[in-house]
Amino acid sequence: MSGMFLRAIGVIATAGLVLSACTGSPPDPEVSASPSNDPTPAVSASLSPEAPAKPERPEAMKRKDAEGAAAAAEYFIELYPYVMSTGDTEEFEAMSHRACGFCADALADIARFQARSQSYVGGEASGTVLTTYERDNLTGIYPLDLSIEQAASRVTDSAGAEISSASESTSEVRVEIGRRDGGWIVVEVASVPEG
Repeated sequence: MSGMFLRAIGVIATAGLVLSACTGSPPDPEVSASPSNDPTPAVSASLSPEAPAKPERPEAMKRKDAEGAAAAAEYFIELYPYVMSTGDTEEFEAMSHRACGFCADALADIARFQARSQSYVGGEASGTVLTTYERDNLTGIYPLDLSIEQAASRVTDSAGAEISSASESTSEVRVEIGRRDGGWIVVEVASVPEG
């Protein structure tokens, strides 16, 4: 994954490793598919004094059109640092399609952090939709290109020593999002395709 945002949010316990999401078409992108069968268990929340506040769900997410898709994509990006810092994955998992490699990698990172008593600090992010493409009639997916601004982040051990870090960054990503069970679901977050 080449986007700065994806490198920054992919800082994980082992220094030098970064999040790697699929850039091709996800298998079976049917948005009406059953909920995630990812074997990664839900991680219970463990708030720390440095944990960011959970972002507020925008009212526009109630819409079933391109505007609703855009609001949901921006919210999902803003939710990411909260989830990484707190381990409160319930809403993130509910918005993650089973084919979303980015989502599965994030959940695996959180499980590793908790298993190793590590903490994700910082990384607050905001997303702004740059382009909304036409909804795919076959899959129901809206592809959207977002500009992401993300603060510096770091991973620390239980004593507070830094294990790895990522600098402040601005980048662009492609978010593919559709609807399932009356809500928005993220099929993938990846680099914006070239050309």
